Amino acid sequence: MDSSTGPREVDLYVRKSKLVRGYRQELSTDAQEEQGRRWAAREGYTVRKVWKDIASGFKDVERADFDRALAALANGEVPALWAYAIDRFSRKGAADLLQVIGKARVVFDMDGLDSNEARDRRWIINRAEEAREYSENLSRRVKDTKDRQRDAGRWVAARPPWGYVVSRDRVLSPDETPAAPGMPSRADVVREMFRRVAVEGASTRDLVRWLDGAGVPSPGGARWQYSAVHGMLKHPAYAGWQVQVTDKGRRAIHRDASGKRVRLRDAENNPVPGLVTDAMQRDALAAFQGLKVGRPVPANDGKRNTRAKHLVTGLARCGGCGRSMPFQGRSYACQATLGGRSCGARASVRADKLEEYVFRAWVARLTNAEPGDPLLHVVSQRWTALVKPEETEEEAAARASLRAAEKDLERLLQDRQSGVYDGPARRYFGPMLQEATDAVEAAKAELSRWESSPSLDLPFLSGDDATIYEAWNAAELPMKRDLLRLAINCVTVVKAPRQGIRFNGDERVRIEWADHDTADA
Repeated sequence: MDSSTGPREVDLYVRKSKLVRGYRQELSTDAQEEQGRRWAAREGYTVRKVWKDIASGFKDVERADFDRALAALANGEVPALWAYAIDRFSRKGAADLLQVIGKARVVFDMDGLDSNEARDRRWIINRAEEAREYSENLSRRVKDTKDRQRDAGRWVAARPPWGYVVSRDRVLSPDETPAAPGMPSRADVVREMFRRVAVEGASTRDLVRWLDGAGVPSPGGARWQYSAVHGMLKHPAYAGWQVQVTDKGRRAIHRDASGKRVRLRDAENNPVPGLVTDAMQRDALAAFQGLKVGRPVPANDGKRNTRAKHLVTGLARCGGCGRSMPFQGRSYACQATLGGRSCGARASVRADKLEEYVFRAWVARLTNAEPGDPLLHVVSQRWTALVKPEETEEEAAARASLRAAEKDLERLLQDRQSGVYDGPARRYFGPMLQEATDAVEAAKAELSRWESSPSLDLPFLSGDDATIYEAWNAAELPMKRDLLRLAINCVTVVKAPRQGIRFNGDERVRIEWADHDTADA
C-alpha cells in the first residue's frame, strides 16, 4: 500500500503467555494494545486490526493470529505491523521476520527497533535469534527435567489418575478417600471397575450406570462418561507403569533411553504397586475387545443388544450390487430388498454353509502361508493392535514424529530456495539444517524399533486339524469375529446359478485378504 495515495494503516500484534495455572505477571494484552494505539497516533497511522494470541511462546506452539498477521504483511494488505517486543512477536528466530522485513515496516516498541531503519535490521535479527535460543534452552531444560523424573518413576503430570493421590515429591499412592458417602475408597472403586469388566464381562455402560447410581462423582465432578471409563481401563498407571503421552494425546507406557518400560516408584526407588495387576488389566481389555475366551455374557437389562450376533456380519457383500448381506432368517442375504431397493443379481446363502467355508479358507490361508507372505505381516500388526494396544499406539506416535520432522526439514529447504536465508541470515541456515536433519534421523531410529517384523502367535493355528477345530468351537463369537478380520477384508458372494443347487464356495465366494490381494478363495 502506498502511504502517499491513501491513509497509512498499521496492524497491532499483542500476545501474553499462558501457563497451566494462570498467567505470567507481564503486561496484559489490553495494555499492549493501548500502548500500540498511542504509538500509531503519534506516527500518523490508523489501526486497521488488532491480532491477539494468548498462548505459550515456545517455538513449537501454533499461534493462529500471529500467522495471520504475517500473512497480511506479506500479501500487502497492510504496510506496517506494531508489536510490543520481539519476544512477544516470535520465538522462532529470524525465519519469521525475514518473510516480511524489507517488504513492510515492523516496529518493536519496547526494544526501540524499527525495520525501516537500516541500522536496526541487524539488531532485530540478532534479538529474534536470542529469543529463539532462550525458548529452545528453556524448553530443553523443562523436557530434560521431566524425562529424568519419568525415568525415575515419578509422576510428572499435574493431576494424578482418579483413584491415586500424588505427594509433593511426585510419588503416587492409592487414594483412600471414600468415593461417596457409604462407598469404599476411590482406589477400591477402581479395583472393582476392573474386576467387573474382567470377571463379569461388564461394559462401559454398566460401569457408568453403577457409578452414577452410587453417587460417585466423576474425575470432573459431574456424571461419568463412557469415554472416561474406557480411558481409565486402558491407563498404564493403574497397573503400576509410568506414562508417556503421545503426540495424539494417547497414554502409552513410558520407555527409558534403552527402550525398557518404566515402573512407577516411590522416594526410596521401590516400585509402586498398581491398583490392579497386569493380568487383570489385560483381562479387562481382552473382555472389551471380545478376545477373552469364556467371557460371561452380561445379563439382559431390558435394553436392545446391538452387538453383532453372527460370524461374517459386516464382512459379507452381495456380488450383484456390492451392498452388505445381513443375517435374515437362516441365511445371509443382500440388504437391497430391506430398503425397498432393487438388485439385479441378489445373492443369498445359507449362514452355516458360508461360515464353514470362510473359516476353512481362513485356516488354510494362514497355516500354508510362507514366512515372507505379506499377509502374515498385516495379520501380525492387527493382532498386536488387539492384544498389545500400547505398542501399536507407540508405533503410530513414532510415525507421526517422523512425518513432523520430515515436514520441518522440507520447509527449511524451501525457505532456503526462496531466498529467506540469503544475505545476513545465511549464517543461521547451516545450524538449522543440521538440527532438522538430526531430528529426522532420530525419528527414523525410534521408528525402527517398531518396524521389525512382529511374531505371529495366533490362537487356533497350532496343532493338528482336530485341535484347531476344537479350540475354534470353544471360542466366544466376538473372538471368532476378530480373528477372521485379522486376515480378511471382505467376503463377496454371488447369486447361485439356479435355485436349489448345492452350495459351491469356490464358485460363489470371493475372499479379499488383508494384503489387498483379491483372489478366489
